[in-house]
Amino acid sequence: MAIFVPPSGAPLNLQDELERLRGVVADMEALARGEHPGHALLADAPILDGWALGSRTVPCLTGVVAGHSKIGTGRLVMTSELWILAPPYGYARTLSRIYRLGRPSTRNGRSDA
Repeated sequence: MAIFVPPSGAPLNLQDELERLRGVVADMEALARGEHPGHALLADAPILDGWALGSRTVPCLTGVVAGHSKIGTGRLVMTSELWILAPPYGYARTLSRIYRLGRPSTRNGRSDA
């Protein structure tokens, strides 16, 4: 879920998203210690029957990058998943890094990518 920061500066649904992320991080840290969910937790979990691996489209940004530590300058890129978009404050946070926002695209919200 991307968090949009409007001009007021009050991000929408931020606390709910923080709680979800804390839960994921706690579960990943437990897994790193070799711990899996216990029988009681699994007994209360919903069942997903007929499951299959799927994929979803997630928000990201596209544009020409400058000063990227791995990609360099002048390349058209697609970022990793967008987490925070704060145009009034001049930045965006993707899964992998913070970007300063330059000029927005002039193509009705769409880039060439």
